[in-house]
Amino acid sequence: MEKQQIIEQIKWMITDGNSDHEIEALLVAEGVARTEAKYTLSVVKNELFPHEYPLPPEPSKSRNYLWIGLLTATLLILLLAFHPWRKSNTAEREITPADMIRLMKAGPGVYTTELNKISSGWTFNQDKDRWENKKRKTALAIRMEQLLYMCPVLHDHSFQDYLESHDFRDIIYGKPGSKIYQNSEFMFTIQTNGAYTMISLANR
Repeated sequence: MEKQQIIEQIKWMITDGNSDHEIEALLVAEGVARTEAKYTLSVVKNELFPHEYPLPPEPSKSRNYLWIGLLTATLLILLLAFHPWRKSNTAEREITPADMIRLMKAGPGVYTTELNKISSGWTFNQDKDRWENKKRKTALAIRMEQLLYMCPVLHDHSFQDYLESHDFRDIIYGKPGSKIYQNSEFMFTIQTNGAYTMISLANR
């Protein structure tokens, strides 16, 4: 087993509650001496739970400890890179008018990546030719040179407030449940029924 695989295995075994004996047996099976296996496990547990497992004194040096040192250093790097409490790059928020404008200018080639920066769970559904986020019950599509965003009915007026505060004019529109906002470049149409809001963005 490769060193990185061993590290990953140790990490998951600790997380899953495996006994020290089972984890030490894994290291011994990979050619690590029993004393070195115990020390390595103690180092890993100290890094994961420093308040519960103090770092033991380092055993006497030997050439085999170079391998253990490399193993521990690699584990620390992995813990820093994939720490479960590390701040996510995803904002986990709702889509805004500014997001729609930015997506429309960027083009569909980057939609999956950019949408997942806003909230996780976006995938492209080829059968329906649209991007979907089932967790948030939202979808995004391009139809007739318009960008369409479908979401559950908004419980506040944040979308409209944004448009009104960014020089979009509210155009009187006779269709019930519909509003149009436009400036010199873009036009937003917001239509709401009992369950969903459909927002379309088009160039003027």
